[in-house]
Amino acid sequence: GLWQTRRHPRSISTVWPPMIPFCLILGDSTAIGTAQALAAQGIRCEVHARVGAGSAEIERRVSGASPATVALIALGSNDAASPALATNLVVIRRKTTAVRVAWLAPYDLRAASIVTSIAARFGDMVIPLRAQPSRDGIHPVSYRPVATSLRWGAAAPVRAAVAPAPIARATVLMMSGPLAP
Repeated sequence: GLWQTRRHPRSISTVWPPMIPFCLILGDSTAIGTAQALAAQGIRCEVHARVGAGSAEIERRVSGASPATVALIALGSNDAASPALATNLVVIRRKTTAVRVAWLAPYDLRAASIVTSIAARFGDMVIPLRAQPSRDGIHPVSYRPVATSLRWGAAAPVRAAVAPAPIARATVLMMSGPLAP
């Protein structure tokens, strides 16, 4: 068949055929928060993110990120003043092969301007974090409205065509060490 279920004394594992994950999330703590809010809505994504990550780190370490139907790039909060921010974000965007790409524009005005400019260049959607209340000027109080703004739940027919079931690619990686290529 298309998949196999293996029963072990303490676990059941399902081995699916190779597939393209529905969604990919790249970034920093705002990416992690958004991934958690999406998971609460039943949307599980492949996540390459780390609290405190900057654009240079993600650019270096995510050279082999999986292709996906939709992707979110959430960077710039931790390296807003970096002269290399724009260059790093363009390289990351070029490596992203998703059909639809969305960006989180950080609270920092300089970083938000850079993100918005790059997104416009590629015809991508931008979700401005400044539209959400924040206690620290970096993270929204709640990621639920951010996740809802992506409108990925509306893509269920696409998701069903890509993966046998939304839970089939249920890996949410919250890495604290180096990202594997």
